[in-house]
Amino acid sequence: MKYLLGIDVGTTGTKTLLFRQDGLLCGHAYKAYKTSNPRLGFCEQDPNDWWQAVTETVRRVAGTREIAENVSGISLSVQGGTLVPVDAEFSPVRPAIVWNDVRCQRERDEWLSSFGTDGTMYRRTGWHLLPGLNAMQIRHMRREEPELFEKTAMFLSVPDYISYKMTGIPALDLSNIGINQLGDITKGQYDPEILAFAGITRERLAGIIPSGRPVGRLCTRAAEELGLTPDAVFVSGAHDQYAVALGAGACRAGDILIGSGTCWVITCIGDRPDFSSGLSQSAAAVPGKWGSLWSLSSGGVCLEWLRKNIMSGEISFAELDREASSRKAAEDGLFFFPFSGRATLEKSFQKGSFLGLDLAHDRFHMARAVMEGVAFQITWMLDAFRLHSPESGLKLAGGASKSSLWSHMTADISGLPVRIPEVADLACVGAAILAGVGSGIYSSAEEGCKALCVGEKTILPDPGRAQLYKPLLEEYKRCAEILGSAYRC
Repeated sequence: MKYLLGIDVGTTGTKTLLFRQDGLLCGHAYKAYKTSNPRLGFCEQDPNDWWQAVTETVRRVAGTREIAENVSGISLSVQGGTLVPVDAEFSPVRPAIVWNDVRCQRERDEWLSSFGTDGTMYRRTGWHLLPGLNAMQIRHMRREEPELFEKTAMFLSVPDYISYKMTGIPALDLSNIGINQLGDITKGQYDPEILAFAGITRERLAGIIPSGRPVGRLCTRAAEELGLTPDAVFVSGAHDQYAVALGAGACRAGDILIGSGTCWVITCIGDRPDFSSGLSQSAAAVPGKWGSLWSLSSGGVCLEWLRKNIMSGEISFAELDREASSRKAAEDGLFFFPFSGRATLEKSFQKGSFLGLDLAHDRFHMARAVMEGVAFQITWMLDAFRLHSPESGLKLAGGASKSSLWSHMTADISGLPVRIPEVADLACVGAAILAGVGSGIYSSAEEGCKALCVGEKTILPDPGRAQLYKPLLEEYKRCAEILGSAYRC
């Protein structure tokens, strides 16, 4: 019996899941690491921490000789847009600059000055111009850290850095070239004009290999550190949102997944990129498929903020769920607008607000309002995906899927069935499917999805509640536009 390893190298930690080729989950492990903020707006990590987390979690799940000798494939789900400059020996010359770092405002302004709008960047990379992704990071490094810039032999990101550690070959998957903002996603190659703006040549970047294709077998050093044999094949992985989608079985055009964590992310699978939507576009983990993506960056953090700062952290999520179920919020005129919420589909604001608080409301009314507010926002954002309206409903993964109240609320407000996967770590499942495809265990991503099939339950919208929420959603939108005017967004 062969085994597969799916590894999720995230922003806060690394998770590793071990599967038997017939789909049996045999082990899971997690290791967190630190993020440093040396200056306001700066966000950095030590790439060595990622590799240490990978080796430790792999050893914990594949620690027996029988398993270690029969691991067939390994693949990754990764945070995208994080820069890892390395020297000629592939040692980092500085801490990695994480995707949510915003130090590159000047470089962003310079791009706009040269190209007029961010449309050029969006049409090529599928991602709107941001102040913290690789193209801007490299240009900033060239200006502010010239000695380190010259010392850098290659500018890598998380997938190609871990690929090198695994095989000695730095390989970047197609789903990550867009968020790195260095490549043209429709051509599947680096963009010369963007590279010229960043100040580098193609030779200082990793090779591009589609998700699910083998990169190479483990090098001797990696095999020793991981406790595996050199026969194991390392396979090109995927950006975390597309690994999650694959792990949830969202591999057909029209499938929509909502990932609910600190950030809520809507991912829709399609047959072609849809630049007219204005949504982030990437090659999906499934060959020939594309993904549209939109994030509500403060989705889950709103409820955690309330629990810690208003409820003093003494309330468990289970108790919060139970008590909020017996309260009314929007029905009584109490609305919450999330941090980074929408004023319209085109405009957002960075302030959170309660509207309609009454002396009769307590902390659990506020909790229900927060949950409804996030569900209202997500449903509103789904309007941008209506050309891909799912026939079978939405898949909801992550923290909110563990809340009966939030899950039912999402179904009632959206008016769509909500399907809840039974496995939480879907990014690792998606990575394991890619590992199986690239190592020859499965003939396709679809076959891998069937083999590693994640069970799910379906929540149907309650007709009465869905009808009740329709005018409340419209009132929510109306109030959001008024708030947007107040915030001058």
